[in-house]
Amino acid sequence: MPAILCPLAEVSAEGKEVMTENEGKRCYLMLFQRAGEVVGYHNVCPHQGRNLNFAPDRFLFDPAGRLVCPHHGALFDVADGECLQGPCQGASLRKIELHIEDGNVLLDDLAIAQ
Repeated sequence: MPAILCPLAEVSAEGKEVMTENEGKRCYLMLFQRAGEVVGYHNVCPHQGRNLNFAPDRFLFDPAGRLVCPHHGALFDVADGECLQGPCQGASLRKIELHIEDGNVLLDDLAIAQ
């Protein structure tokens, strides 16, 4: 069953962090609007498992629009989650499947948020 993560109006190119819970486990996700679509990933850097935001709803980007890990400087392509440069180069962020319905961003499968 899909779970509502947040209103679509709250998601921008600069990012939105959301927390969801499934079977008592909390999961932090990050959402970005890119080219008219919303993409989402687990908010976990594949290098050391740390969050990619430096404050609530605050993410770093380089001048080319790539997501920057605030801890180790890894660069991620927001469109596909691939690490393009840094200590986890070649790894990818863990993508989540989303859809938009009635002005809300929904997570298609809550079980994926574990």
